[in-house]
This record gives sequence, structure tokens and C-alpha cells, in this order.
Amino acid sequence: MDATAESTQWKKCGENVRLAREAAGISVRELARRINVSASHVSQVERGLASFSVPALYNVASELGISMDSLFEDPTSPQGNQTFELEQRAADGEVSLEDSGIVLRQGARPALELTKGPTWERLTTRPENGSEFIEVIYRPAEGNSNPPSDLVRHKGREFGLVIEGELSVQVGMGFTVLKPGDSIAFDCSLPHRFWNATEQQVRAVWFISELAVSGSSSETKDFEYFHTY
Repeated sequence: MDATAESTQWKKCGENVRLAREAAGISVRELARRINVSASHVSQVERGLASFSVPALYNVASELGISMDSLFEDPTSPQGNQTFELEQRAADGEVSLEDSGIVLRQGARPALELTKGPTWERLTTRPENGSEFIEVIYRPAEGNSNPPSDLVRHKGREFGLVIEGELSVQVGMGFTVLKPGDSIAFDCSLPHRFWNATEQQVRAVWFISELAVSGSSSETKDFEYFHTY
């Protein structure tokens, strides 16, 4: 993603954060306190002059009661969640598969490039209820192969497939490296983190379902809702 595209995406994201914050009746200072960043940083993000880290962005979504998917939307013309009615119109031949949201072309993917982190590209035309489907591009380590500082937990179940490069993965005390074609699936209540420790780009596809849980481990606990992809 070039600098112009990145700036445009963060202007959209920042405006969505501002609209959601105001709708929730929360001040800039209060939101900053809740997500543990400065009020000036929140203000800069809302104006498209700065960006959030991965943990901060997920914490913002959690505090404001919005989905991560909604932050990719154009605030001047939000599309809303995907619906069966739209898909039925395509099935009936009334609209194209693209216009209905069933098909998303690669060049039209909504994207966000995160502060000191990966680039997310949403793989759905519109937000999906209770799930996220994204491709994550991890930058080369450039000499810094250390993992993110925090292991994180949240509700749901997570599925991933590495399609390029080698991705370091930690789930609880377990550690491994996923290579192209390797996949992973686990309950998100388990502490986890992912990072690129190599000098080559890594690409992986992720699906996160808040509706799918294994057993009762993630049904009764409150978790911080963010990933460190």
C-alpha cells in the first residue's frame, strides 16, 4: 500500500472512530484513558493524521461497541452488514455477484496498514455479523525478530492459513513456525500471538468467528478483544 492509499484508509478509519465515539457519548479524553493512549493521539487518529497499533485498534472497537469490519467502511456511505436479501437478488439474477457483495475483487479490498505492524485487507465487501475474514500481510522483520510484547485472549474461534513466508506462532506455552500451506485453528480464549521473525514478507488468511467456541472455556469469561497479528 502506498502512502496516499494508507492516508486515505486511516482518514476513513479515524472518521468512523469519531462517529462511533460521539454516538456512544464518550469524550476523546475518556476514550484515551480506556485504551491507555494519549488524548492527543486519539484526536490525531480521528483526523487521519496518525494510526493506532493493533491492540489499540481492537480496544477502541471493544470500548465503542462496534465491529472491526465497520472501521474499514467509507463513513460517507456505509454499506451496512451483508444480508441474505442482497445475496438472494443476485441468485435471482437481479444484480451481479459483485454488486450483491458475494464477490469481492482483489483490487477493491478495504485495507488498513497498522502502526509498526501488518496490513489488513478485508476479504468481504461488507461487514459480516459475528465474524471477520481478512488477509494479513506481515512486513519483513528488518533485524527485529522479537515477538509482540503481549499474549492476548478474546471470545470466539480462530482459523488461519499461511500462503507466503514463515509465520511465528505462540499459543499458550506452545510455539511453532507455520510455513506456506500450514494452517491453524484454536479457541481464542487461549493466550496467543503471531509475528514475522524473518526478512521476507509473510501473508496469511484469517477467519475469526465470535459464534464458534470449543467447549465452555470462552463462554463465561470477559476477554480483551484484540489480536496481535
